[in-house]
Amino acid sequence: MGYSNSPRSSLVLAAALIVAWTQAAEAQPPSGQSEEPAPDLFFGEEIDVRVVNLEVVVEDRSGNRVHGLEADDFRIFVDDLEVGVDYFTEILENRAVESRGGEAPPAIGEGDSVPTNYLLFVDDDHTHVTFRRPVIRGFARQLASLGLRDQVAVVVQSRRRLRVLSPFTADRRETRAALEELERGRSFGGVLRSPRMIDQRMLASGEGGGLPPGARFDEDLTSVAADLQVASMNLPQAVNEARAESLARDLEFSVTAVSSTMRSLDVPEGRKVLLLLAGDWPVGLFRPAGQGIGLRSDWEMLDGLVDTANVLGYTVYPVDQQRGPSLMRWQNLRQVADRTGGRAYVAGANLGALRRVSEDVANYYWLGFVPEYRRDDRAHEVRVEVRRPDLRVRSRGGYVDLSRRAEADMETQGRLLFPDETRTHGEPLLRVEIGEPEPTGPFRRKMLVPVTVQIPVGHFPVFPFENRFLARLELRFAVVDRNGQQARIPVIPLSLAGSTQPAPDAVVPYDTVLTLRRRPHDLLVSVHDPVSRQTVSVRTHVRLRMEPTTTGGGLP
Repeated sequence: MGYSNSPRSSLVLAAALIVAWTQAAEAQPPSGQSEEPAPDLFFGEEIDVRVVNLEVVVEDRSGNRVHGLEADDFRIFVDDLEVGVDYFTEILENRAVESRGGEAPPAIGEGDSVPTNYLLFVDDDHTHVTFRRPVIRGFARQLASLGLRDQVAVVVQSRRRLRVLSPFTADRRETRAALEELERGRSFGGVLRSPRMIDQRMLASGEGGGLPPGARFDEDLTSVAADLQVASMNLPQAVNEARAESLARDLEFSVTAVSSTMRSLDVPEGRKVLLLLAGDWPVGLFRPAGQGIGLRSDWEMLDGLVDTANVLGYTVYPVDQQRGPSLMRWQNLRQVADRTGGRAYVAGANLGALRRVSEDVANYYWLGFVPEYRRDDRAHEVRVEVRRPDLRVRSRGGYVDLSRRAEADMETQGRLLFPDETRTHGEPLLRVEIGEPEPTGPFRRKMLVPVTVQIPVGHFPVFPFENRFLARLELRFAVVDRNGQQARIPVIPLSLAGSTQPAPDAVVPYDTVLTLRRRPHDLLVSVHDPVSRQTVSVRTHVRLRMEPTTTGGGLP
């Protein structure tokens, strides 16, 4: 079997083999029996009750908060069709108010005090310690303004890696220690310490000498230009194309990192808030010539962040570093906030951002409804109205009906990008053997990597069917190189059968060959069971002429 990928992907699969866990399973089924079981043998009729939560702020024309409304005062529209309000409560000074409007949303948890969970994400690759220091110091000073049950997590993206400086905790000392580490800048010096960003700034300024302005090639840009087949272009055009490709990938990685962080962290009960210290994210329309990866705008990539926040119920509050961004970047930050129900704090407002956010989330209405889920990955527009024309509302603008495959892809991507300390340690449930990589392709710029995956079939549930035991699993390969470039994640369905119940330690080998660019990669291999929704994974490092070392573990 093979896997065809887009031009920007670096992962290709070839020559895969799967075998059953017993020899008897290879026999033909008896006459009159169907070879393939019905899909509902595995999935049945799923009763999926997932509530879409809407945190709704209501203000009068003077900007004052309006209290005392009931469920009947609100109308919810999904794709312009009105739906009922299934859950309702008012949150007043972080406490749930008894209401005649219906049952409180499940996410509130027990008790009338409603905590808020603040996730601070700092993009070290696009901010600098000098410019963000006043903002970080402001955060540290304003921790005292949070409620006793409020929890804070601090995550940093640096050198194309994610690190949890502090998980969700109500211990303010732990949070202050994480903020002090960011403020000092010893480990996280910001954009000036990112080699990739230094190259981009030199490209933008025309430094490097010997080539036209903006034509300083490093390994990455040379690789991009070669991939784009620029032999027919003149050199300045090739450089501009390569630079546009680099910027697009740069923004895409940061957006993916934020989305993976929201998906990967275990959030306590209560409201979820993302404090996004993004810095100088690339903006504009990438690849104006329309070549290579195609024409993409910054908003096409930011849509993924907005969709993830809305799916998971995060309200996004972008906070800028002290040095002001361009007007276009301000507009992007404000649009991300508007579409998730938050606000953007830039310029002078960023120094008191945490206090302002805590005040903003202290008073609101929490509405919930249960849509008809089709799991078709379709985005749905949500609009909330109040029946009084003199009032205005602010809330998230939609949700995405994620498929099972999309949810599993997100989990795999989160495990690829997130550090091992967020995972349960122990002996890996999944074993992966990496063979010696071999160079291949034009100019030997790629490498073939033999991989054998020992599928732990005994770990997953199996189902009896016509004298056999069956299992259907999904195998995924995800890779990221040192610059944060990723391939699309292929999904390989595995249909396994045996005449007997597999032993708990039973494994099935799966052999394949990965084609990667000739540079170091982190490889994550995962096996997912769509029935039980269990996933096991292992992470390893792949490098030409170096022994790969397994560094990750699996999660049941």
